[in-house]
Amino acid sequence: MKFHLPAGPPDLADSRSHSDDIGRPGRRARARRELISVLNTFLGIGLFFAVWWGAASQLPRSRLVTPLDAGRDIWSNFYYSPRLGVFGLGEVGYGSLLLYTLGNVLTGLAIGGSIGILVGTASARLKLLRVFVDPVVLVLGTVPVLVAAPLFLLWFGVVPFTQVLLVALYSAVMMILFSQRAAQNINPIYERWAMTFGAGPAFRIRHILIPGTVPEIIGGLRITLASAWGLEVFAEILGAPSGLGQAIKALTNLNNVSGLLACVVIIATTAIVTDVLLFVLARRIAAWA
Repeated sequence: MKFHLPAGPPDLADSRSHSDDIGRPGRRARARRELISVLNTFLGIGLFFAVWWGAASQLPRSRLVTPLDAGRDIWSNFYYSPRLGVFGLGEVGYGSLLLYTLGNVLTGLAIGGSIGILVGTASARLKLLRVFVDPVVLVLGTVPVLVAAPLFLLWFGVVPFTQVLLVALYSAVMMILFSQRAAQNINPIYERWAMTFGAGPAFRIRHILIPGTVPEIIGGLRITLASAWGLEVFAEILGAPSGLGQAIKALTNLNNVSGLLACVVIIATTAIVTDVLLFVLARRIAAWA
């Protein structure tokens, strides 16, 4: 009679080698997708500048200039621009004005985003709080910025606080909506399952609510950041002590097309860079998504 002994456990090195062989194609495919995404991004940027250059070659310089002319304007006026001093902006250049605008955008987004995330997430779980939050969000969300910005200037004056408050207000409204939706999209079965094992509110918030909502909230935060740039520049054009919005207003009065496009390029480039940095930070924070 022959007995067949069961095979022993596989060697640890062999199992690790096998898992590496399985995971390697996945990593290669992910790297390939990221490379294609980067190439498509550069292709899109190149196509944009090609169209811009072609349109500028067909129009007079009083309407549109080439990207090269806009680049020269940025180079000549980034640190100091004498023409901006005529409009009361002082001895400044595009760089210092950009720092003012960037500071207001990030400050307003940080304040409004934090409030919106906390209120939105809490109101998704507390029905009584949502009864008070939803009407306020509905009213504030339907008020156009064209109406709100002049009122803020009338109430608070031409000070940096006015632009920060405007950005913070609309950022909070948008993030309340995104946070509510993110919390509602979590399948309630996970929280019920945790409650059957005696999990309290703190455990459910830490291990279910936060991991489940962070990826979607970060996506909403990127959209809110893009909107914050437009709100800030528009508020500065209406009235501000500094900022690229004021530079755009001054250059419009001078009919300086190259300067206007230079400001637009600076704003767009900075907005893209901040979005990329937020995306990279999000991938580290929400690595499980």
